[in-house]
Amino acid sequence: MRRLFEVGELLRDTTVRVVVTCGTGGVGKTSVSAALAVSAAESGRHVVLVTVDPAKRLATALGLEGLGGEPQPVPGITGGSLDALMLDMTQTFDDAVRSHAPKNRVDEVLRNPFYKALSTSFSGTQDYMATEKLGQLYEQARSTGRWDLIVVDTPPSRSALDFLDAPARLDKLAEGPVLQLLAPSSGPLKLIGAGLSQVTWLISKVIGSKALSDLQVFATAFETVMGGFRRRAGVVRKLLASPATAFVIVASPRKAALDEARYFVGQLRDRGTTARGVVVNRVSPAVSLSREAEESLKQQPEAYDWWQTSWVTWRAQRSRMVSSLPVSLPITLARTLEREVTDLDVVRELGLLLVDGAGLAQEDERPVIDV
Repeated sequence: MRRLFEVGELLRDTTVRVVVTCGTGGVGKTSVSAALAVSAAESGRHVVLVTVDPAKRLATALGLEGLGGEPQPVPGITGGSLDALMLDMTQTFDDAVRSHAPKNRVDEVLRNPFYKALSTSFSGTQDYMATEKLGQLYEQARSTGRWDLIVVDTPPSRSALDFLDAPARLDKLAEGPVLQLLAPSSGPLKLIGAGLSQVTWLISKVIGSKALSDLQVFATAFETVMGGFRRRAGVVRKLLASPATAFVIVASPRKAALDEARYFVGQLRDRGTTARGVVVNRVSPAVSLSREAEESLKQQPEAYDWWQTSWVTWRAQRSRMVSSLPVSLPITLARTLEREVTDLDVVRELGLLLVDGAGLAQEDERPVIDV
């Protein structure tokens, strides 16, 4: 029998400071992320949940009117505490400027047209800002003690890989030709900084004196900002590769979702880390009956047909899970809930299912996902 993914054990492990959930679209990944965060908080931990995937229904499920870029307390949590936020790329970029730029140039940079254009059209902005936000939250957690666990709800699988690779890509970007051109200490803009009148006059004729002044301000400050990005990204890169981070893969019994989960397991392995376990969500419930109850049910044809159908569905799902997921990977199953995940009580119910755990029964065993 495959090992059970002990979700409750993971959430109680205080050496784990970050849980990253990954999975393809349509498997309930955001709901599982919320359930993990709620369960951890109600076990006594102080949790912050950040979603990179802009799933607006998460706010409703947590009893909030909306999610912004700043952590908001989730009401109704007992035991510990839970805050939640949604990644706001513009706000995170602005916060990074406030944190990393020279203090006397912050306002100039934030108003600078070159910065405004870069912050909204920079290739990979979401991934870099997700890295920056995780770094900000982790540093705040360490310095203030406000949280002892960060739960990160990533975008669907392939995009989640961009998020995981962002810290390393940021180094390559900073050393690449585009930003080297902007570097006032070493690139061509060093000539502007040196005040060479002929060069300054020529460039001002091409782009205008106001634009030249804006470019000088931006280039000088952004080199410092980029250095701050890289330092924080280095912290996040080490954090994601350390035992303090646990990757949880969320799938469903659909073949495409299971194949995507297997793909992600391999991608994590290629990056030198492993998934802590897989949550197979939305498994069809099947009723366990004693032999006597089964014989009795045969006297009710409609009910007996439903029970037989549930068995057929269960066996098909089990077969896909067995063939798709690595034997060495711990798995827990969560049955399809009777209600949509639209309020805190249902989130809590899903969390209890995950913590209680349901394993993958052998072919000849009764299913363990009971109604």
